[in-house]
Amino acid sequence: MKPTIHYLTTAEGIAQAAAHFATLPRIAIDLEFDDMRHRYGRHLALIQVFDGQEAYLIDPLELPDMAAGLEPLFVVLRDPAVAKVFHSCKSDILLLDELFDVHCRNIVDTSVQFTLLAAEDNNISLGRLIQAEMGFEVDKGEQKSNWLKRPLTEAQKEYAANDVLYLFELTDKLTARLAELNRVQWAMEENAALEDVRYGRDDQRPWARNAAKYKITPQEMPLYRELYKLRDMVARRLDRPPYHVLSNDKLAELVRQPIKTVAQLRAANGLHPELKRPPFAEQLLNLAHAELEPETPLPPDQRRFPFRRRLSGPAAARADARESLLMALKGHLATDHGAVMSNMVLSNRLIADIIEQGAGAALRPWQQQLLRESAERHGLKYEDIAEPFA
Repeated sequence: MKPTIHYLTTAEGIAQAAAHFATLPRIAIDLEFDDMRHRYGRHLALIQVFDGQEAYLIDPLELPDMAAGLEPLFVVLRDPAVAKVFHSCKSDILLLDELFDVHCRNIVDTSVQFTLLAAEDNNISLGRLIQAEMGFEVDKGEQKSNWLKRPLTEAQKEYAANDVLYLFELTDKLTARLAELNRVQWAMEENAALEDVRYGRDDQRPWARNAAKYKITPQEMPLYRELYKLRDMVARRLDRPPYHVLSNDKLAELVRQPIKTVAQLRAANGLHPELKRPPFAEQLLNLAHAELEPETPLPPDQRRFPFRRRLSGPAAARADARESLLMALKGHLATDHGAVMSNMVLSNRLIADIIEQGAGAALRPWQQQLLRESAERHGLKYEDIAEPFA
């Protein structure tokens, strides 16, 4: 028998449900949101909660003041006395931080738990995890539907509820398996770290993200930047994702083959019609002829040169020695615990962090323990990489 599904559309209903959630030791939770798929920006579309008996679909789009209407639920999310069981929660907690400045406490992520089992597939979806751990399939046909469109269909509601209905059983099963491997504490450390995940609000040059992929040269970057900004302006005006205005491929193409005449603009393919109308048509044509400001260097405090590129001479040699030791330890970890676990402790990113910061700052306690044990087992000095680079 399937649990009752409550569909909540009013602030009063949400407040009543949140008062109930606040009395529980744990809730299962998931968010549906639109991330530049159907509208410009990121928009919360639905919150699903399971209390162990019944499911609640909280519809924020019906609220006259979304933040105020959801605040009683946000109080529960901030409350460390109530565990919040998610699957692969980073996107959800980043959205809550970005839109509402809400920081979840006491997070239990079934994706984190499964990863620490060190199985071959560490990026497992919720559907596959349910199938693997519980032996049946759930319908995922609505995964890419438009969650901002109302009314929601019955299929969407059932899909949304399925994202939380099985999380308690999954986390209990995974906790038992972790306990058999003496890794429950590992999961606690990783889940605790999720409380500190924050949305990055300091990206001053978003156009630079794809520039390397399209091999945009320094000479091409000013036009690429201005086209990117024009596309973003039109997308905001239309409330549409930027790729609806101009694809990334077309953006790069226009850098190398600028549209210079009205005739070319009329004949151009792959442009949203709004780009062919005033005032954006004139702006697009002007960019092909304008003397554009070159990209200015970032201020020193915003430059992100890799640590190793800042070193030379004896300091670079010491960093190389640290890297050699870490690569040897990675091989020993693979021998002792398998390749998956070896990469979890010493991924390329973590090796770079350890070279600069030391294992004590870059790794969780459980990772430090495994690394120290492997070092001792194979006659290497953990102390040589424990402290920050000096």
